[in-house]
Amino acid sequence: MSGLMSDDFDLGHLFDCDDLSALGGGHLYDSEPVDKQKPDDLLHRDVIVFEGMMPWVTCHGSTTVPKYFAADGSLADPRLVSDAFRSGIQSEALSAYTADVHKVYCCVVGRTQKNSVMSENWAQDTTPDKHGGNREMNQVKVLAPEWHGDFYSRFWFNGSCFEVDGSPVYLPHSSDMAKHYEFPARRVYAAELAHNKVSPPVPPEGAETWGM
Repeated sequence: MSGLMSDDFDLGHLFDCDDLSALGGGHLYDSEPVDKQKPDDLLHRDVIVFEGMMPWVTCHGSTTVPKYFAADGSLADPRLVSDAFRSGIQSEALSAYTADVHKVYCCVVGRTQKNSVMSENWAQDTTPDKHGGNREMNQVKVLAPEWHGDFYSRFWFNGSCFEVDGSPVYLPHSSDMAKHYEFPARRVYAAELAHNKVSPPVPPEGAETWGM
């Protein structure tokens, strides 16, 4: 019986004797449009809007401004970007440039070891100052299967804005589905507390979605 099974019932090579061209060449669905499907796992639970930032140093100090690219791939002048946003005419002044904005699938979780506190030194400072008194420090941790940002980057989540607080770390020693980047971030704009409402940026047409 063992000889009969190996000679007549070789289930490991069912189509070795068939002409693949008669079966469509072996690529039956290559010409069919198929939408990408989001994996149902921890690293794809949330969607954030990434906004690339670049440093700008002036005689008054240093800051960051949104990153914009020209058609040839060069970066827009930080002064041009800063002046456009300060004047509220970014749509007109930067119309020839493309914003570095992308949707990102990831997992955003609160920092259990250092949750929201009212000051950086872990003490609630109730002394009012010129900025209005208490300052919230709400930190989160982000786990993303794909990330091309740096420690200048910021992102938007549930209407609030977060700045990356340190260099992203890649964790490669796992399965292909579990490899990911990890980094902390701090909230710098709280949508539910702000008096001036700021809308998150919109990814430009054709922008790649990270994590798909």
